[in-house]
Amino acid sequence: MRKIKLSKQFDDIWALAKKRNEEQGAVYGFEVDKSPRFHKIFKDNNNRFVVMGIYDSVKKKYSLFDTINLSGNYRYNKNQEPKEFRDMIKLING
Repeated sequence: MRKIKLSKQFDDIWALAKKRNEEQGAVYGFEVDKSPRFHKIFKDNNNRFVVMGIYDSVKKKYSLFDTINLSGNYRYNKNQEPKEFRDMIKLING
């Protein structure tokens, strides 16, 4: 159940990144499909663990979140958004 909620949050973050890609393409006059700034990283490992992330091709930085971190890791509170998601939003907005 937690993985589904996290996937929805990541989809919302990715929608923001897609919007930024389209805005940047309109400003600089290039096709977004051929050279987007933000790239989606999503890997589903046998329906058990998921890796989600965003890569910024201009700044050469990325932010990743792996759901394996949720298994018994004291740093993650189930009632709060993971720090990596906040880092992704900072990467998109900054």
